[in-house]
Amino acid sequence: MSLVIPMVIFMQQHLVAEGSTLVAKKMQYDLNSRQPFYGVSLEKRHKIFQLAITHTSIDNIENYHRLLLWLWSGVYREERYLALDAGEYYSEYQTLASFDVYLEMLATADNIDILDRLVSNLIGKVILQEKDLERYLIQWRESDSVWLKRASVLAHLHHKQQTNVVLLTETILYLAADKSLLVQQAMGQVLNAYSQIDFTFVDNFIKNNMALLTPLCRREARKLTMVVNSTVD
Repeated sequence: MSLVIPMVIFMQQHLVAEGSTLVAKKMQYDLNSRQPFYGVSLEKRHKIFQLAITHTSIDNIENYHRLLLWLWSGVYREERYLALDAGEYYSEYQTLASFDVYLEMLATADNIDILDRLVSNLIGKVILQEKDLERYLIQWRESDSVWLKRASVLAHLHHKQQTNVVLLTETILYLAADKSLLVQQAMGQVLNAYSQIDFTFVDNFIKNNMALLTPLCRREARKLTMVVNSTVD
């Protein structure tokens, strides 16, 4: 039997032991999630994960994939959080070979609490390594799914100096008229992140496209730059 299954059971047992029904109900309400929670805090979940990686060694990419998918398919939300914890922890497996697994996870990502981490920390990292995968970002921005549209933007979040500025700005302009707050907030967030690399470019981009960019997008983009630029939109 794969060592992954005992590792998952080990984490589930600790989640049950640390869970709180009252906390679980509050978490589910706050996130407006259909998926139930154990009611385990972030701090306690991190401790459980640290115990688990001491308990079992993941030393090949096949077990990495099995671990992510077993956890992701769990009944409770904290299991998906642990899948992301594991996905981020084993950085040596964040490669093209894991991209299909990340896409499988993305197909059922249904809220910002899991989608944002999955896209910006895992999917975006692989796309940065394999530029031909940027074709997915073009497909996603044209999707009817608000989550895929958000993903098409957030994949750029941590690319810093390696950001494909042409693709990012094309995507933002393509989605500028989208009415979803989730999409608009993501566009502003990524512009804000890139403004810390090239403030002048972002500032000029916002000014030149003032009529196209929504107030929400512009506010998010300027959150950390108001001190530098006193322009009020």
